[in-house]
Amino acid sequence: MSEMKDKPNARRVLLTGDTTLEPLGRLLERNQEAPAVVTSAAPYGQVFQILLDANHSAWTFQPNVLVVWTAAHITLPSVGKLIRFEGESPAAAYEAAIAEAEQFADSVLRAADRVDMVLVPTWVIPTYERWVQTLAWRQGIGVANLIARLNLLLAEKFAAHHNIVLLDAAYWQASLTRSAYDPRMYAFAKILYSQQLFEKAAAEMKAILRGSLGQTKKVVVCDLDNTLWGGVVGDDGSHNIKLGAPDPVGECFSAFQLVLKGLRSRGIMLAISSKNDEAYALSVIEEHPAMVLRKSDFVAWRINWRDKAENLLSLAEELNLGLDSFVFLDDSPQEREQIRQVLPQVYTPDLPSSPADYASFLSTLSCFETSSIGKEDLERTTMYRAERGRKEALDLSGDVENWLNSLQIKVQAAPLCRDSLPRAAQLLNKTNQFNLSLRRLDEKSLWDWAEQPSNAAYTFDVSDRFGNFGLTGLASLSLTGSEARIVDFVMSCRVMGKKVEEALLGYTLAQAKAAGAERIMAPPVDGPRNGPAKDFFASKFSSVESGAIDPGRVVIPPQINLMEER
Repeated sequence: MSEMKDKPNARRVLLTGDTTLEPLGRLLERNQEAPAVVTSAAPYGQVFQILLDANHSAWTFQPNVLVVWTAAHITLPSVGKLIRFEGESPAAAYEAAIAEAEQFADSVLRAADRVDMVLVPTWVIPTYERWVQTLAWRQGIGVANLIARLNLLLAEKFAAHHNIVLLDAAYWQASLTRSAYDPRMYAFAKILYSQQLFEKAAAEMKAILRGSLGQTKKVVVCDLDNTLWGGVVGDDGSHNIKLGAPDPVGECFSAFQLVLKGLRSRGIMLAISSKNDEAYALSVIEEHPAMVLRKSDFVAWRINWRDKAENLLSLAEELNLGLDSFVFLDDSPQEREQIRQVLPQVYTPDLPSSPADYASFLSTLSCFETSSIGKEDLERTTMYRAERGRKEALDLSGDVENWLNSLQIKVQAAPLCRDSLPRAAQLLNKTNQFNLSLRRLDEKSLWDWAEQPSNAAYTFDVSDRFGNFGLTGLASLSLTGSEARIVDFVMSCRVMGKKVEEALLGYTLAQAKAAGAERIMAPPVDGPRNGPAKDFFASKFSSVESGAIDPGRVVIPPQINLMEER
C-alpha cells in the first residue's frame, strides 16, 4: 500500500478477487491522470470474507472504493462444474450457479453500504475455455447462456444502488490484441489475467473514478478540412470534398460525424475552430447532402483566419467553461502541437493518420465517462443555443434591467430528493466557478449527509422564456445551535449573470432562519477557479473577515419569480 500521507486527497481503493490483483493496483497508482489513487490488495480467494466483514477486521485500510473482480468459474463452483461437465447434470449445475450468484450479489450489497463506490467487472468465459458450441447458448444448460443470465442477475440486483458500478469486462477482453488470460502466471503466482488486460482495466477504472468526481470533458472542438470532411473546401469546392457514399474515404468521414453526433446527443457539446471563410463553411455544413452534423448541432464556432489557440480561448469565454473541459480534434500535427504548448489544459489527442480510424478512435476515448446521464445532459446543446438567443436579446434591449424583465426567469426550489440526487451530485462535482466550498461527494455520500437531522439540501430548477435550464443550483445548510453554515452553494455557469444567485441565496437564508438560525456563515474555500463564488459572497458579508452574511445585503430580485415545491 502506498503511503497515504504522500497523497492526502487520493482515492483509497481496496482490491479483492479470486486471483492476485497486485498488478492492477500498481497500474492504478502509476496512472498519472486524475484522480490520484492508493491501493491495497486483499489476499486472493478471500472475496466473501472481505465482503461480509462488517467490522473491517480483514480490511487493510478504510477504502473509498472497493473493486470486486472475480472469475465466475472460480468464485461460483457450479460454473466450473458446468464447464467440466462435473456433478449430477449440466442442468443441475446451471441452477446451482444461479443460487451461488444470488449469494455473491447479496454480499456485494452488504459491502456497498460501507464504501462510496463498488466496481464489479462482469463475468466472462475465459478465452481458453472452448465449450460445446452447439450447446453453448442452449437455455438451461449452456455456459454462454448461463454467464449472460448471471450478469443480468447482477445488473438487476444492483440497479437500485447507484454506488455499485458493473463494468463491461467482455468489452475489455474483446478490445485486446493479445490474450486476456495467462494460465502460466496463474499456475506460478495465481495471476489469472494478462498484463494487457490489467492495463485496460486500470485505464477504464481510472476513467470511471474521474467521471464520478465530475472530472470529464464537456466540449469537443473540431477542425473542418480533413477532419469533418476530406479535402480543403475553399480550394476543392463543396461538391468535391470527400463526404458520404459512394466514396469509401467519404464514408469514413460520415462515420466520424456519426460518433460526434452520438456524443452531442448524450450531452457533450460540439464546437468548431477552423481556418476558413465562415459564411461559405457554414453553408456547406447546412446544405451538403452528406453532412451528418448541421449548424444546430454546434453550440459555437470560430471560423476565421486567426490563431486556433486564440479561438479556443474565445470559445471558452463564450461558453463560460474552463479549458480543461475541452477536447481539440485537428488533423494537422502542427496545429495540435501549438495547442499543447500554448494551452496544455486542453486535451489534444493525436488523430490517427487514416480517416478510416477516426470513428473508432473517438469511440474509444474514455475522457467522456460520466456517472449518470440526465435530462440536462440530453438537452445541453439546446440550452446553449437558447443562451445565444438571450445574448442577442440583451444586445437589442441595451439595458440589463429591461433585459432581465424580458427573460421572465422562474426559479423552482425544492428539498433534495431521490429523483434529483443524480443531477445534484453531478452539479456538485462538475462545477468549479460558482462553487462555495468545492466539496466533492458521490450520490450516496451526498444523500447520507443531507439525511442527517442537522443538515438540509435544496435544489433549484431555472427556466425563462427561451427555455428550461434544468436543475442548475444546489445549496446545503448545517445547523449548530443558533448558527447555520452554508456548506454548499453551487450554481451552473449557464445561469450566471442573470441575478439567479441572489434568488438562490435569498431562499437559502429564509430556510436557515426558519430552522432557528440567528447567525449564518458562508466561509468560501480558496480554489483556482471559484472566484465568482468568492466575490459574490464577499459582497454579502458583514465583514470579509467574519464570513457572516448580512441579511440586509440579500434581496431576491423582483425580476425573478421564485416558487417553492414541498
